[in-house]
Amino acid sequence: MWWAASDSAEHRTATPHPAVTVAATAGALIALAPSGLPRGAVTESALVAALVALCTAIAAVAVRHRPRSRRAGRLTVCLALPVVVAAVVGNTLWQNLIRTDLGTGTAGVGYPAAVLAASAGAFAAIVWMSRPVLVAGLVAGAVLAGSFAVPGRSTAATVHHAPIPADGDLSAAATRLVDGWLGDGGLDRSAVVIAVPTGSGWVDADAVAGIDARFGGDVEILTLPYASTTSWRAFVTDPGAAARSAIAVFDALADAVGRRPPGHRPRIHLYGQSLGALGADRTREWAEHRHPGMVAGTLLAGVPADTVARTSATPRVALANPSDPVTRWSLASLWRPPTRPDDTRAVGRAAHTPPWIPVVSFVQTSVDLLTSLDGTAGTGHRYGTEQGALPTGADTSQPIGPRAAS
Repeated sequence: MWWAASDSAEHRTATPHPAVTVAATAGALIALAPSGLPRGAVTESALVAALVALCTAIAAVAVRHRPRSRRAGRLTVCLALPVVVAAVVGNTLWQNLIRTDLGTGTAGVGYPAAVLAASAGAFAAIVWMSRPVLVAGLVAGAVLAGSFAVPGRSTAATVHHAPIPADGDLSAAATRLVDGWLGDGGLDRSAVVIAVPTGSGWVDADAVAGIDARFGGDVEILTLPYASTTSWRAFVTDPGAAARSAIAVFDALADAVGRRPPGHRPRIHLYGQSLGALGADRTREWAEHRHPGMVAGTLLAGVPADTVARTSATPRVALANPSDPVTRWSLASLWRPPTRPDDTRAVGRAAHTPPWIPVVSFVQTSVDLLTSLDGTAGTGHRYGTEQGALPTGADTSQPIGPRAAS
């Protein structure tokens, strides 16, 4: 078998095929490209080692039966070494640049040393290690699992929560939610906000505080959870759940407030963060057609790239931290730059953003997602009280029921 011959002493000391060295260098360059968020030495070293090992292994298998020139192999290694060293230095400088932007400590000399060692170690291990051990290592390393930390549920008094309907009847659950709001005098408020929660049913407490300040406390917030898991799991299993939940609430709410004439009823606003932003914008589009003039304004925070319409017929603002990878992540970014809504407003700490590079940017942004919630408000996928800056348009809708006929 092909790996049996590879375990000979000659293989363990042979110069690698030039294609193998080129592939390993390409893997290192992809891993060392600019990121959008600071990384520790462990994270960056793991990424470098993984991509170098992957590219090296693929190339080694592809050229295993092809003749090799020892001279060409040595020359390729000699040329690749300074390229990788320069990339490590450049990566370290970039890390220190964005660390300064975001107020974190600079990377010490241990950072580039660890990254360079990881790159060299992964290459050497794949080229000269025993093939059976290599195969076992690759299989074990392919089993990866990750999860996002999810903050606890907001408990602010201005937020009316409803439990996830056990029978799946969102319409009935939304009606009960709105009835509770009516019982608390919601119609006498100046505004009501439908906050589309994340997959876990969480509403950002900073958003609640910002909304409360925006309307001087004369506001109520309604939220109807649609899942009890992380946002990415909810999106994969049922991407339309957030919108269906918010639409049910909007429909019930529009029926309740629509019986009062414009100027004597609370204005309806929509808010969502992350996956909730997708649901909020889908609800906006639906309401613009089903309840014209009822949408006062929509605010989206940290909306994923390429997921919502570029423009809106009603007032809308999309907030994006410069360092938020969620607003740059899209499968389409493999071949083209990601797009954002035209009404996107940069908030949070100003930071240098990496240039878009086909494939490379997708890899880097995907890795950034793993630490996007680790910072403070204004960095990564963390937002603050600026989420309360809901835009407001004129109430042009007509009352429904008996008043509409008069």
